[in-house]
Amino acid sequence: MKAVIMAGGKGTRLRPLTSNTPKPMVPLLDRPVMEYTIELLKKHGITEIAVTVQYLPEVIRQYFGDGSDFGVKLHYFEENSPLGTAGSVKNAEAFLDETFIVISGDALTDFDLSEAIAYHERNQAVATLVLTTVENPLEFGVVMTNDSGEIIRFLEKPSWGEVFSDTVNTGIYILETEIFKYFDHGKEFDFSKDLFPILMRNQRPLYGYVAEGYWSDIGNLVQYRQTQFDMLDGKVEVTITGAQLDGGVWVGYNAKIDPDVTVSGPCFIGNNCVVENGVKIKPYTVVGAGSVLSGRRVTLERTVLWSNNYIEQGVEMKGGTCCHNVVTRLGAIVREGAVIGDNCTIGIKSVVQPGIKVFPNKAVEAHTTLNHSLIWGEKNVLNLFGQFGVKGTCGIDMTTSFANKLAMAYATTVAAGTTVGIGHDSSRFASIIAGSFASGLHASGVHTYDFGTGVSAVTRYAVHRLDCKGGIHVRMLEDGTEDQLVIEFLDEDGLPISKGMERKIENAHAQEEFRLIKPDLAGSKKICPQAGTLYSEQLVDMAKGDYERYTIVLEFDNRNMNAVIAGLLKGLNCKVIQLNRMTSSPAELGKWVRSANADFGIRLDANGQNMVLVTDEGEVVTDELLSILQIMIQIRNKQDETLYVPVHVPNIVEELAGQYNRQVIHTKADMRSIMEGCEHQGFHVYGDAIYTFVSIMQMIADEGMALSRLLATIPSFALLKEKVACPWTEKGKVMRLLMEETKEKQVELIDGIKIFHDGGWTLILPDNEEPVFRVFANAASQQAARELAVTYTQKIQDYRKRYCP
Repeated sequence: MKAVIMAGGKGTRLRPLTSNTPKPMVPLLDRPVMEYTIELLKKHGITEIAVTVQYLPEVIRQYFGDGSDFGVKLHYFEENSPLGTAGSVKNAEAFLDETFIVISGDALTDFDLSEAIAYHERNQAVATLVLTTVENPLEFGVVMTNDSGEIIRFLEKPSWGEVFSDTVNTGIYILETEIFKYFDHGKEFDFSKDLFPILMRNQRPLYGYVAEGYWSDIGNLVQYRQTQFDMLDGKVEVTITGAQLDGGVWVGYNAKIDPDVTVSGPCFIGNNCVVENGVKIKPYTVVGAGSVLSGRRVTLERTVLWSNNYIEQGVEMKGGTCCHNVVTRLGAIVREGAVIGDNCTIGIKSVVQPGIKVFPNKAVEAHTTLNHSLIWGEKNVLNLFGQFGVKGTCGIDMTTSFANKLAMAYATTVAAGTTVGIGHDSSRFASIIAGSFASGLHASGVHTYDFGTGVSAVTRYAVHRLDCKGGIHVRMLEDGTEDQLVIEFLDEDGLPISKGMERKIENAHAQEEFRLIKPDLAGSKKICPQAGTLYSEQLVDMAKGDYERYTIVLEFDNRNMNAVIAGLLKGLNCKVIQLNRMTSSPAELGKWVRSANADFGIRLDANGQNMVLVTDEGEVVTDELLSILQIMIQIRNKQDETLYVPVHVPNIVEELAGQYNRQVIHTKADMRSIMEGCEHQGFHVYGDAIYTFVSIMQMIADEGMALSRLLATIPSFALLKEKVACPWTEKGKVMRLLMEETKEKQVELIDGIKIFHDGGWTLILPDNEEPVFRVFANAASQQAARELAVTYTQKIQDYRKRYCP
């Protein structure tokens, strides 16, 4: 059998380790990670190996040559531009004239490849994916199989609501040459996203083999260090070079260690190292070949040094990583999680704070404390996006330089010369960040419309209405935390951008691959103060009717909505008792409604997104009942045959939709899916309480009945919501156990696991931003719903106690 080693990755998340080094050449205990892959293949009798390369290919070629020094024969296939995982293997099609195995050159594993190959042959598969279980499946492709091992579903880098298992794709595949007929040479094509779904659609035998053993994809800096600690602990079956001494201490050839050195294992000291008197090497330290630890009071603990580091007296490193040829001067301190790139100098008695990154060829001045990474920008994480957009603390995560860089990353997803609309709330900081974001867009050749102060719904509508290719809204959060700001990203329809677009922005941001333009092509700002007027005028036009006889009590924050609300109320011409203080409770709002004999009361949050609704009788409408009212608005305002509703909405929606001959389709519970399903002329009943308020007024006017009577027409139902704590590391396993238990039951896997029972259902939905599960139970009575909720919250707790360490 032949093999393909995928060795073209840049390893963006490992920078600055991979600034000068391709990811397959990043050292683990002084040897490139790809060398362990070659050893594993050779162990299982596979010596004819293709190597696909792209990023810094000569570094790989120079080290491994033709493979003869390693007992194998290597054949190199280079991509000139990214072709995707399958596309790069297609380059080696002429070489791959028999069943072959694809394996990553930048992951460490000791899987039994022979057993995986035998499994592939027994099942006469066209493709077999080698799978494993992990604690956090979000960064991997989740794969679901049936009892026979056939693959039934793929979820590439899922959200938590799509994590139906903790079994993931390791990127190791056993393939037949048949796969090449499904795609063309020279075109970008991916195994997981493209090829495997095609094989499933064509009903070709596609299997998953769950391997036992160790696997680490070395996907980030923390995992990089931990993988070496695992090697020192013997958790993975690999060969460690050097001699093993007592206490798990490994020492390489010609290493010179002074007798007075304190060495505590497990640790590794490479070839030709010099460790002088007074040095303390504590557990989980890796000292690369040729490094010199010079003198007294040097302390290294849980630290990784690559080759040829020079450490002077008094240096203290705990949890740091230093690449090749780093000089750390007298008395310097490198703290937990700090990473120092090639050829850097850390000055005398300087301090590199936790988590700081110093890119290659930089110098840290003597007697300084480095609090910011020496790299363009301050926030270089891959996963920027949360539920509503990019969130952070003002002045810490959210700075003008971060916003500027984020804007340039976003600009790579829209064409130069197009226009993006930008709105913000009334806070000064949001206005500053919006301005910095606009500057980044202008520097990337993108024009902006300045929508000024307003709420998200106005920005969404203006983007939808005007010639915008996207939109941005910046606002402070009202979630009980101080100084939290969010940047919302919208597509050209005014919807939250897709997950795919989020990943493109995150990748551009992490790789700092921004668009360069000539000065005369820079973008410009256009003032668009009429955005709020466009919004309110369209709402009034849609709500045509006579509302003079209606009285409402309205409470809102006038800093963000005053202009919009004023124009809206003038157009509706109803009587309004306006409360601007935002200090009363919902019960007090009810008292105002009763005392004024009003038709209903509304309280809008600061972003006009959520609302408290009070009936003419002064009763506060529950969130569950409000969601049904919003569905009734959808039915009235959209005449489509299909009604799209979130997966957690009570099942009486089918009964309501049936009265209007509508078919119900459930959507995911994320904001894009929800808004996409309810869009009406640029407005969205979910996420826009102003539009909901106007629609309610229109509904009671058209029906000629009070709000309390209208709500009384809704069939009775019970929906309970519970929250169950679960650490991130245990979520995937809990989801897999729930899936295994519900195999014989009727389930729906749109978002989370929805289990149907007689007269109701239970939805287990992992939260994307908190370490919790949300459990929804829907039934005909409160008692039945409570029993369902208790049953599944208890199951989650029991699974954690029994199966999670």
